[in-house]
Amino acid sequence: MGITIFASGRIDRIGDIARLIDDVKAIAGESNWSCQILDDVFDAQPNAVLSGPGTAGSAGVIEGLLGLKGIVVNLGPGAEPLSLLFDPSGTLTGILEQLSWVQSDGQSERFTSCKTQFGSIESHIHIIELLARLKEKYITDLIVNDEGAYWETRDRRILADKRIALGHCLRHTERVIGSIETSGDEALDPEELADRIEQALLKTDQTKQSDSVL
Repeated sequence: MGITIFASGRIDRIGDIARLIDDVKAIAGESNWSCQILDDVFDAQPNAVLSGPGTAGSAGVIEGLLGLKGIVVNLGPGAEPLSLLFDPSGTLTGILEQLSWVQSDGQSERFTSCKTQFGSIESHIHIIELLARLKEKYITDLIVNDEGAYWETRDRRILADKRIALGHCLRHTERVIGSIETSGDEALDPEELADRIEQALLKTDQTKQSDSVL
C-alpha cells in the first residue's frame, strides 16, 4: 500500500537509449540523486533467475542476463528507485517486471513503477517532471498512471491530500493489527492471521458506519 507511479511504453528509437541515459544521468547529478546504469548485451537471450535467500536471511539475488539497457535512479530516502530500462524491442520495464517476463516466456506485463508514499512530496513531483521530459523527447507513447494524480493535474495540493489520506489509512491499519491478540500457533499460521486481520478491519469499518448513522 502506498502512492505509486506506474509508467509503460516503448522508446521511439533504440539508438536513443544512450542519449536518454546521459540526459537522466545529468539530471541526477544536478539533483544529487544516485544512479546505476545497466548495459546488457542485446544479442544474447535473457536467462535471468532469482536465487533463494542466503543462509543469513539476505534477500534473493538475480543471476543471469536480464537483457536490459538503461538507468535506475534513486531519489533519496523513502522513495523507491525508478527504473528506466529497455529491452531490445525498446519496451520500458523494471527489473522485477523483466525477471517475471523472462521466467514466464514473455507472457507477463511489463512496466516500471515507483512508490513515493514514504518519500518527500518533492520526490514524487520530480519523478513526474522527469517522466514528462522523457515523453516529450524519447517515449512519445508513454502512459503514466499516477496514484497521486499529479501527472494529470499538476496540482500539488491534490497530491498532498492523497498522501495525507493514505497516511491516515496506514496508521489505522497499524492500530487494528496491533490490537489483534494471537497465540503463538496463530502467529505462525499466515492464512489464519490474515483472516483475523481482515475480520478486524471489517469490524472497525462496520462500527464507523453505525456511528455515522447514529
